[in-house]
Amino acid sequence: MAKRRNYKQFCGLARALDHVGERWTLLVVRNLLLGPKRYSDLLEELPGLTTNLLAERLREMEHAGLVHKRKAPAPVRATVYELTPMGRALEPTVMELARWGARFMDRPRKTDTFNVGWALLSLKRRYRGGLAAIVSLRVGEREFELAFTPSYLAVTEGRAARPDLGVAGSEQSVLAWLFRGADPSALRERGELRVTGSETAWEGLRAAFVAQEPDAEDIAGRLASRGVLEPLA
Repeated sequence: MAKRRNYKQFCGLARALDHVGERWTLLVVRNLLLGPKRYSDLLEELPGLTTNLLAERLREMEHAGLVHKRKAPAPVRATVYELTPMGRALEPTVMELARWGARFMDRPRKTDTFNVGWALLSLKRRYRGGLAAIVSLRVGEREFELAFTPSYLAVTEGRAARPDLGVAGSEQSVLAWLFRGADPSALRERGELRVTGSETAWEGLRAAFVAQEPDAEDIAGRLASRGVLEPLA
């Protein structure tokens, strides 16, 4: 294993970067925020990451206590990697880095990879709060569980356990609803979204997200107004 970067600074940020500052590490964390993944899943979802480098990163992350591997239950019968509690504690950091980076996402480059799971993770930052429901969301051939509590949204790839509501549609239709301002009722009427289950949960889901997430400067300004940060210049 190659020697890991060490900044040799007695500082929390430097210590964090000692553990997660290597290339690809935080992107592996992002993918695992959607739930356990097989090695082959990670390799497929992270084009440009070679198999040797992925193996090295996973070994480093296991050694650092960020991930562990286990046997998946039948019928999968495969080894999967998942975040440990310490690894999952990186979620707020990943979310805020993504919020800061969103300013550079005016349009995708021709060589960019898109993954609808990454887009669904960003809903965590737009969730208004107040909903309590389990939603099964099928996007094309992929299934996700959106587990809402009044103060938190968990997004997991896989079949939802005992959902209150099911929503299914093509990737284009789901993205139009959740990210491009399309009216979900109109999409439903045209059959582009198929909704089953609790109508109350459907009404709650339709109102669950703000149209646009606050940007990083807005968040910093709010913290400053509470005396948490120095005001921005």
